[in-house]
Amino acid sequence: MSPYRRARTALTAAAAAALVALTAFTGAPAAALTAVPAAAADSPVTVHLDCSQPRNGTGARSAPYNDLASVNALTFGPGDTLALAAGTTCHGTLAPKGSGTAAAPVSVVPYGAGAAPVVDADGAENALRLTDQDHWSVKAIELTDPADAVAQRQGLLIESTDGRTHSGFDIDGLIVDRVAGETDKAAHATAFAQSACIRTGASGTGSLLSDVHVHHTRVSDCGGGGIKVRTGTVNTRLGQNVHVDHNTVSAVGGDGVIVSYAESPLIEYNTAAGLGTGAYPWTGGNFAGIWVLGDHDAVIQKNVVYGSVMSAYDSEAFDCDWGNTGTCTVQYNFSRDNAGGLFLDCDGCGTVGGATEVVRYNISQNDCRMVGAGGGRSALRFYDNVVHCPGRKLDVSVPADSLMENNVWVGREDSRLPTGPGVSWQWNVFQGVPRPTANGIVGDPLFVAPGTGGDTLGSADGYRLRAGSPALGNGGVVADNGGRDYWGAPVSATAKPNRGADDGPGL
Repeated sequence: MSPYRRARTALTAAAAAALVALTAFTGAPAAALTAVPAAAADSPVTVHLDCSQPRNGTGARSAPYNDLASVNALTFGPGDTLALAAGTTCHGTLAPKGSGTAAAPVSVVPYGAGAAPVVDADGAENALRLTDQDHWSVKAIELTDPADAVAQRQGLLIESTDGRTHSGFDIDGLIVDRVAGETDKAAHATAFAQSACIRTGASGTGSLLSDVHVHHTRVSDCGGGGIKVRTGTVNTRLGQNVHVDHNTVSAVGGDGVIVSYAESPLIEYNTAAGLGTGAYPWTGGNFAGIWVLGDHDAVIQKNVVYGSVMSAYDSEAFDCDWGNTGTCTVQYNFSRDNAGGLFLDCDGCGTVGGATEVVRYNISQNDCRMVGAGGGRSALRFYDNVVHCPGRKLDVSVPADSLMENNVWVGREDSRLPTGPGVSWQWNVFQGVPRPTANGIVGDPLFVAPGTGGDTLGSADGYRLRAGSPALGNGGVVADNGGRDYWGAPVSATAKPNRGADDGPGL
């Protein structure tokens, strides 16, 4: 029997004894009072928390606990549920103990009608913390941690610190708003790295997190960034089964989404907007939109990033950073109006990983910059993208080993695209931009409605090609081309494709 169940059984016995004594003293019938029923040793239980109640109860729905301390004293087991009353606010840090199993996780959920229940950390380091635990599901509650001064803070923190692997975290529908995390990476790098609306971390030799799924969350106004998922500590020991999808990140004072030290992580269908702004805006150092570090075979796809302000140097929408191995794939994304531009290759910014960076079928609107940081061993394969910056100068640098193929470039006449012995330009379209080499088509690609992209993947439909486009059916065949264009149309492995992100017949 778990300590929690022992506590519940003892509480029930005490309540029953009190009921007998009170009945003997008052002559009241036993049916007039309600005791908490005992739970079988192997039966999951639900603990209720309602911080609006004037008296602390036993955890039953009819007699909920009314403070976090009572819940933090419990040890939860497989299949147990912690239910927070809708429309209420608890103050402090929620740090329940115990673990579930893969078949029967511990769940944190709201109950009753009304707004999402809130845990307000009142300036503590985190609002909800799970340390060296396994198999927790957190759903549809709200976390907040405002303060007058910024410091290292998180809304949700999940961490492995004991040299073991901890797994099974499903973060579904969580709301995190106004966390006063650190905003100055230049002066307080560690505190900035460990500040976010949602953060997972692994520290200490052998510590690891696996089976981490963060999805359908809404996070905003957090110093340091939105969602930071770190699952390992070194490239040779990586977290497994990491999926970050369908999240909305807005107005955070730093990075949008980061996944580090993971095996084949998938980052998809997220929106990151207004990065560097908000209640706790960026004040120093660098940040980027959606990026990966120290991962193997990472995939960043079908995301939208827009409206990032300029940091010290970065602020790109997407970044294959240092230490990545295998293939870093950035595909089917839409970005616009990010002060740092479209893409950062930063393999030379730290421990070199030498990943092949495949950047394909992306559409960028007014993201007029790409950066290839020196000193790395990455190889860039940049094909079938649209870079649309009419009337603006393109600022592009790429790694020494780069193939630029089947893209559409729109920019100002004073743009200068990079050349070099390892940089190959093939089958591109250039409008308003001087060709870097003798090949490529110069002219209007005939987009349907360029410049009309908004806040969703579907808003980029204006970058489909019209009938009669000079980009139709005359690109170069790319091996392992992904098989689909931005809109999901098939791309042949043998026939000449279009240039740009649209491989349809022309509208």
